[in-house]
Amino acid sequence: MDSDHIDVKMVRRWFDKIDAKKGIGEDLYLAISQMTPSVNVDLVIKSTNKNLTLLTWRDDQYYGPGWHIPGGVIRFKEKMMDRVHEVAKREFNRDLASVEGPIGFHEMFNKTRDIRGHFISLVFSVTLVEPPSLDNQIVSAPFNGGWQWFERCPDNLIPNQSALRRYLDA
Repeated sequence: MDSDHIDVKMVRRWFDKIDAKKGIGEDLYLAISQMTPSVNVDLVIKSTNKNLTLLTWRDDQYYGPGWHIPGGVIRFKEKMMDRVHEVAKREFNRDLASVEGPIGFHEMFNKTRDIRGHFISLVFSVTLVEPPSLDNQIVSAPFNGGWQWFERCPDNLIPNQSALRRYLDA
């Protein structure tokens, strides 16, 4: 379908009814994500001695199963630093002790799908005020949302984040 067959004025009226600063919901985000890149922050979470990196296990319909560098999409008119802190809160219920960055940026593509298929990632190096809750620590079989510290990047980092391996092996 090309723009000659879309009632752009109708779409515009519909968009005008949305206060994107309050969030757009997952369904609308997924629809938009197949037409435009998503800008996100990725948190390389280091231990206090900087020898370990904290990763989460992800197994969902878009990415995974595999280890994942925690991150989140920046909302409309949200400051990227606010999203950095929000990711730590959402993923681990923790405040950040330090934030460095962005230390890099990467363009990431999923070549097999359009929905959630193009990201522009701003990478930050951070430390947590205190370690994550042991309730979600993975000690044997991985589970969605569980976490583990790593000395080096694991082989099964989700493929979409392969460009970020260098931050885990540094």
